[in-house]
Amino acid sequence: MAVSLQDLGDQIQAARHDKGLTQDELAKKLGSRVNRSHIAHLEQGLRVPTEDGILSLICHELGVPQKYWHPFTDPAYRNRLGFEEALSELVGRPVTLRYVDEHADSVADKAIANFFLTTRNEPQALDALNSLLVFYGVSPMAPDFFHRYLRVESTKSIEAFMRGVRHFQMEAIRLFSTFEEAYRAMNHPGDLAYHLRPLDPRDLSTYHNREPWRDIEEVPEDRLPDLGYISAKEARKEKNERKLLAGFLRELADKVASSGRGAVDSYTEKKRRKMSSLLRTFESRLEHDFMSPLFTPDADALRREAETIAPKGDEDLERIATTQAQAQRNLARYLAADHLDVYVATSMRVDADFVSVNRFTKALFSHPDVKALNLRYFNPTQSWIDDRVAKGLVEALMLRRSSLTVYMAQKGDTFGKDSEASVALGQGKAVIVFVPKLAFQGIDSEKLWGMSRADLEREIAQEGTDDDKESDPTMDQDALVARLLTLRLHRIESGSFPTLVRAHWADFDLYGEDHRIENLTVREEYRRWLDEVVRQGKDVALPKELESHVVGILVAVAVRFEGRAKLFRDTHPLALQIILSTGVLNGMLVARAVDTCAKLVESLMTNELSFALQPEADNYRLVETTTGSTARVISRHTLITNAFAAFYSGQRRPKEMGGP
Repeated sequence: MAVSLQDLGDQIQAARHDKGLTQDELAKKLGSRVNRSHIAHLEQGLRVPTEDGILSLICHELGVPQKYWHPFTDPAYRNRLGFEEALSELVGRPVTLRYVDEHADSVADKAIANFFLTTRNEPQALDALNSLLVFYGVSPMAPDFFHRYLRVESTKSIEAFMRGVRHFQMEAIRLFSTFEEAYRAMNHPGDLAYHLRPLDPRDLSTYHNREPWRDIEEVPEDRLPDLGYISAKEARKEKNERKLLAGFLRELADKVASSGRGAVDSYTEKKRRKMSSLLRTFESRLEHDFMSPLFTPDADALRREAETIAPKGDEDLERIATTQAQAQRNLARYLAADHLDVYVATSMRVDADFVSVNRFTKALFSHPDVKALNLRYFNPTQSWIDDRVAKGLVEALMLRRSSLTVYMAQKGDTFGKDSEASVALGQGKAVIVFVPKLAFQGIDSEKLWGMSRADLEREIAQEGTDDDKESDPTMDQDALVARLLTLRLHRIESGSFPTLVRAHWADFDLYGEDHRIENLTVREEYRRWLDEVVRQGKDVALPKELESHVVGILVAVAVRFEGRAKLFRDTHPLALQIILSTGVLNGMLVARAVDTCAKLVESLMTNELSFALQPEADNYRLVETTTGSTARVISRHTLITNAFAAFYSGQRRPKEMGGP
């Protein structure tokens, strides 16, 4: 009987254990040509390393007898192994001739060689393949399955056969939690078209034939902060307490301005505790309260907070009530909408968040790729309800009705927004994560982040100072990108900074980043300059004394967003969620520009996203090609795969990739 790949794997694993080595330790001992995956795949009986000499290097080191590994160096034997590997990939489980007798093994060997050497038509090729499948205990292949994925072309070489298998895997990974279940279901005679139906392109005529949706009364940008305020009725009830706290803040600001940092200590502990309680009651934006040892006396910040907290005049309260009533009417329209296609998930804690989310939402749904679809979308900046429980119920309903969730990432996210993304993924719906970036006059933080270390170091050396000429191995990707961004932002004319800041202040929450400036006098000047540029719309050139601070803040936030984009693509706990009904792993799509996001929305509605299958050491990943986002995953881990098969085998058919 011939030695099987599993026999070889058992020998290698036993020898490694005898030497007391882990797979990683053995790989390191053998040098840079060998990695842990080579050893793991051998021990699992999955594949022999294709690189010359690696198999013998491993076996010599471990003292594995030559009779176990030398046959695997024979080209004909390797050809059989290649076929078995491809067949294993197709059916989602290891296949072997280990348990057939030597006569059957010999017949199978010749049949495999003949399969790739003989010219046949399609029915003949299918018959020959099905004869081979008997040796491996694999169910016969249906004609429609063979025609779609393999055809006669697959009989020309092992590589051609594997290409057909990869075609199958790229479709199966979108529909099933394991390839074993996918092969069993999709190969059932007459059922292939039924299972593939969710992947068909979608006719958009139903969208185009809709009546345009113009029901929402748009709340102007300058009135959006009214929707972050409590109801006018409640504000009137709080008038006296708000007046008391605002007066205290102004008084403290004056004392700080005249006598310095110790001014807060001039108040009794009882007074400070009461004012700290009021700060929490009114959800103050001050970073620390008066009882905290971290409280920083900042006179300008105290005066600004007093203006925010102070009771509104009757005219302001009337305006707030009018704005909130308008948004409540919008809420009624959202709840009664004939369709709800897209839910925009976000958290809005400061005025900048309202502006940022609204600008993005308007830009996305007015984009030419999206506008013609007549989509109904929930814009959270245009809706308001006072009761927080009711607000949660509304969001849950919108999430249930919509077929697509757009998750707008911010510098930090909340449990609520994370939960919404998780729920959408678990329902089998698509989730697009939009992560802002720094883009201005040819500077693009996303592109810089995508550069190699060598390219970043070369650009820094060319554009930087003498200190930048020599590379520093201690600088990681964040530090290199930050340095190159800093160099390029410092080259921008001071008169261009107002345009740059107006484009990014809301997404980057530049007011909220003032804490990065330690000197309180400079911090106050920074806020005044922002007021002139952002609130008053003046083109005031960036003062020289502020340049390093503004550039530093822009760079810090940009690099933070780049890290968040990577987190969502690669390592975020929500990056993949199980579709509860099917066991299919559903991943987020990460967009960095409105154009990209719009193209994703259109492609999701047409069901024509572009994918590439990436088989890796531990997983199969289906990657959306325009964003590099992982959309689907099937694990290579044997027990994980077995568990998915046990708990999800035979479940109802998955929905398509995020379609309605």
